[in-house]
Amino acid sequence: MIEIKNISKKFGKNEILKGIDLQIKKGEVVVILGPSGSGKTTFLRCLNFLEKADDGELTISDKKVYFKKASSKDILELRRKTAMVFQQYDLFLHKTAVKNIMEGLVIARKVSKNKAYQIGLELLEKVGLKDKEDSYPHQLSGGQQQRVGIARALALNPEVILFDEPTSALDPELVGETLDVIKKVAESGVTMVIVTHEMSFAYDIADRIIFMEDGVIVEQGTPKEVFEQTKEERTKQFLARFAYDR
Repeated sequence: MIEIKNISKKFGKNEILKGIDLQIKKGEVVVILGPSGSGKTTFLRCLNFLEKADDGELTISDKKVYFKKASSKDILELRRKTAMVFQQYDLFLHKTAVKNIMEGLVIARKVSKNKAYQIGLELLEKVGLKDKEDSYPHQLSGGQQQRVGIARALALNPEVILFDEPTSALDPELVGETLDVIKKVAESGVTMVIVTHEMSFAYDIADRIIFMEDGVIVEQGTPKEVFEQTKEERTKQFLARFAYDR
């Protein structure tokens, strides 16, 4: 289980996160919605210490860290429990698809190259890219690059995968293939926190929807509760801007 207490973050005088509390169950898929500038991505990055929150605490399984006191060892231990899938793929441009997946296993986890290679091949097959092991990122479409990014995250066998708007950089015709892979990952029981603007996808995949604005959680509930039984006027206004098929 993941427990987040009072996460706060400022950039200069701009208060981005205003004391967020959240609990996430093992195997739960939580989708975070909200307008640009609401703090969604900053919140996600704080969970992986890509941004260091100013205050609050984070617990993943048996590891608790206070942001103000987090040591390098604490940060490393928590990062080993998480994996991140980025908007812009963040692949190593000079490495093939399979070597992008192998990198974290060999360098961070000290897995042998032979074993890492086998894991890489298995995961490429899982994300539908079995024939792309020797392809470099520039030889892959955006959707294929993002699927390599998902395979790379899965390779680390994390307790939670964080997705930061995984389809926002994709051409519209490539969005579906990436969302299909994420759905398959969700079905395997991996705990996931996803920031997205894909409303139909959010409805279909989430166990819980969270609507954030101005650094706070405005509303949360099941997809049915948030989309069809919306309580907060601000959530209604946000959702009214998007068409989604049910």
